[in-house]
Amino acid sequence: MQILVGQEPIEPLIESDRLTADEARKLIIVSEVREFAVRELGMPPSDNYTTFYDTSGKPVSYAVSACRKDRFESYRWSFPVVGAFDYKGFFRKEDAIAEARALESAGYDTTIREVLAYSTLGWFRDPVFSSMLRRTEADLAAVILHELTHGAVFAPGATDFNEKLATFVGQRGALQFLAGRTGARSREVARAEAEFHDDTLFDAFMRDVYERLNALYRSDEGADQKLIRREEIFAGARAEFTRLKTRLKTPAYLFVEHMPLNNAEILANLRYGGYALFERVFRRASESWVIFFAWMRTAAASEDPMAFVERLAAECAH
Repeated sequence: MQILVGQEPIEPLIESDRLTADEARKLIIVSEVREFAVRELGMPPSDNYTTFYDTSGKPVSYAVSACRKDRFESYRWSFPVVGAFDYKGFFRKEDAIAEARALESAGYDTTIREVLAYSTLGWFRDPVFSSMLRRTEADLAAVILHELTHGAVFAPGATDFNEKLATFVGQRGALQFLAGRTGARSREVARAEAEFHDDTLFDAFMRDVYERLNALYRSDEGADQKLIRREEIFAGARAEFTRLKTRLKTPAYLFVEHMPLNNAEILANLRYGGYALFERVFRRASESWVIFFAWMRTAAASEDPMAFVERLAAECAH
């Protein structure tokens, strides 16, 4: 309710003297991204991101995820209408910490992520949060397109499908937007490509760790031995990341050196990555967003959206 009542229209705010030049410029970019999404990606028009809300330097919310320690089985929260989710958001950090501690007491690995933006799926008007304006142009464009995608295509209960689809559209769309705005060889596009290059490298790194752990969890080793062996895998992953750093083009992932590794953290990272399937389907659609989104709406309405995408990608390979 505070966000709904406290948000204000962007256009007059841009003309005021309450923003820095960089903040005003980025709000103009948000407006351009919204127009791009409708014009080039075929997304439905909406009032989302036409208003602004000041979070006073804080994240807009905090998302808690949890997973079994001995296997990759996420804890799921169920809600009316929108279905089950592998995470739950809290506006107050202390509430998120309390939820995580309760789950840890029940034997789960947990992680808490700061949330930059979220979509209410058209139920309410989503504002631009002041915290979003601290991001690079590429990241800002990707975030806006990510959240707009949730409003355009959403499969209740299919967290992986929803997040991977939105991440793919955000990154692919952001590159297209920036190329059209500044030129295909501009500094902004080069910076975006470097950021997304690092995303792909880190995603592959986390997926490799996941595969090794998943093989361990599915093995015949005893429960206690599995918990000992997984710590060895985590320690090895830290050493591998030290070598991976030399291939990164930006400092975006340096926080990983101090990040606690557990099953919940790994699944939270993979939830937004691993979208190569969507890239293959997009190419099969001759890079037509209209065709691509038509297929994604069909996938969202299917019994298993990710399996539907996998079938499309497999057909593309042949």
